[in-house]
Amino acid sequence: MYIDKEIELPANLPSGLQEDFTELQEFYDAGDWLSFDLLFEAVEASVKACYLAGKITREELNLIFRRYGIA
Repeated sequence: MYIDKEIELPANLPSGLQEDFTELQEFYDAGDWLSFDLLFEAVEASVKACYLAGKITREELNLIFRRYGIA
């Protein structure tokens, strides 16, 4: 469970991703590791799908991955 709060995500990300990031933040703030990890797996797949569909840029993908400790 990791979030680098110093990395700001763009406000123009797809609304579904923004909602997922909000939910991840809630689990993170509550210290709910299990729920965070379970949701994180789905969010990671969604982020990759958005990139492949052209909904986010490579730079946004990398920023998201750095924020959540994937890269």
